[in-house]
Amino acid sequence: MLSIGDKGTLELLALNPAISICVLTKPMYSRDPRLHLDFRLRDPSGLLLTNDLQIHLLQLSKLSKTVQNVSQASSIEKWAYFLVNAANLSLNGIEGLFPEAEFSEAAGVLDMISHNPEQRQLYDARLKLQLDEAARLEGALNQGREEGRAEGELFGQIMLLQELLGIAELTRDELTNLSEAQLSEVTEEFKRRLRNRSV
Repeated sequence: MLSIGDKGTLELLALNPAISICVLTKPMYSRDPRLHLDFRLRDPSGLLLTNDLQIHLLQLSKLSKTVQNVSQASSIEKWAYFLVNAANLSLNGIEGLFPEAEFSEAAGVLDMISHNPEQRQLYDARLKLQLDEAARLEGALNQGREEGRAEGELFGQIMLLQELLGIAELTRDELTNLSEAQLSEVTEEFKRRLRNRSV
């Protein structure tokens, strides 16, 4: 980042990296089998602009490690296993599976939350908010799909009716800018013209 210094000169200030880690219970990329996806700013040839902006997706549903082989897993796989299974493991069980200090610390935080009613309420409220948001997004996605299908159907009818009428009043670009209600009006108008022409 550039800044104007005390003497009116431009100074380059160091920026801290922005690293986002998104833990997903449902995959964002269902066709990609990888547990961990790492996104960075690159141009189409693969030239990296900076390492200071990273988005990591941890798709928990892609975890393939089990209790039998988690000890040989990578660090990312261990954390994914921990996140998926910590609620079903005791503090001793976690320490047995994961001898690393950071897992013991995380398990201690979970244990503290489970014994402190206020912390548990905050956790439950946060979880409820996440579930509500996921349901809202799913509903909006389904509604968008339904509206898209309806608009696509009307779009197809208009194109066919224009062909049958031998006209080209509306281009594809013009049709994509119309609302579903406007597409319905155009469809009905073209149907009326076709009926009148046939009489």
